[in-house]
Amino acid sequence: MSALPRSWLFTPGSRPDRFAKAAATAAEALILDLEDAVAEDRKLEARGHVLAFLAERPQVAQQVIVRVNPLGRAVGLEDLAALAQLKAGPDLILVPKAEEPAELALAARVLEDAGSTARLAALVESARGVARAAEVAAATPRLAALMFGAADYAADMGQQVGAFQPDFARASIVNAAAAGGIAAIDSPFFAIDRPDDLAAECRRSRGVGFHGKAAIHPAQLEPINEVFAPTPAERDLARRILEAAPDGVGVLDGKMIDVAMVRWAKRVG
Repeated sequence: MSALPRSWLFTPGSRPDRFAKAAATAAEALILDLEDAVAEDRKLEARGHVLAFLAERPQVAQQVIVRVNPLGRAVGLEDLAALAQLKAGPDLILVPKAEEPAELALAARVLEDAGSTARLAALVESARGVARAAEVAAATPRLAALMFGAADYAADMGQQVGAFQPDFARASIVNAAAAGGIAAIDSPFFAIDRPDDLAAECRRSRGVGFHGKAAIHPAQLEPINEVFAPTPAERDLARRILEAAPDGVGVLDGKMIDVAMVRWAKRVG
């Protein structure tokens, strides 16, 4: 399983004044957004701001991710091509409206042809995307994660995002990611003034199998980082499992340790 950040903070690509502020937060990844957060008539301007930021490649602690426009649109393909040609491009490119494995395979070929080391993440946010999540997860070895997009998915289902409970979608995405050997990142929580509810949703998400969660405001980062971090008890148990079963099999506290438990311990440790 690829080690990926727990908290992914969205920042509009049309607001370069916020890039440094986002980098100064507790986010473990910065998503510079060229898609939904940017008005149609400002997309080229936003791309220029993001390319300039990446060209300077300031020293930031976080991984830098760019959400491009859909690859079924010319503007999305132009986003991808521009990012692929950067000498110091993003760590990840987040592909929205992910439904077609062939689109992700194409993106991987474009990056390979340009000599880019950027990896891909797929934003699954439609009924069709959920139905094909396992195919999407297996589209290319460059794919590092599936992210769930709850707002678009709810709209696709004719539901309101705040009231809808997309349990099936979340479980499908987590299972597809696990089958593909990649990480699963949960959708943002859209209320920024309800930290207790956010923390509760993070606990549910982690319980389902997500490895992290996106955020739309810096105030959401602390609950996300806290909930998705291994607890001291989990770290201690992982250490003891690895000590008791260096070859993958052993006994701890009178109980057998098998390969599955060792895999969990390695991920925690």
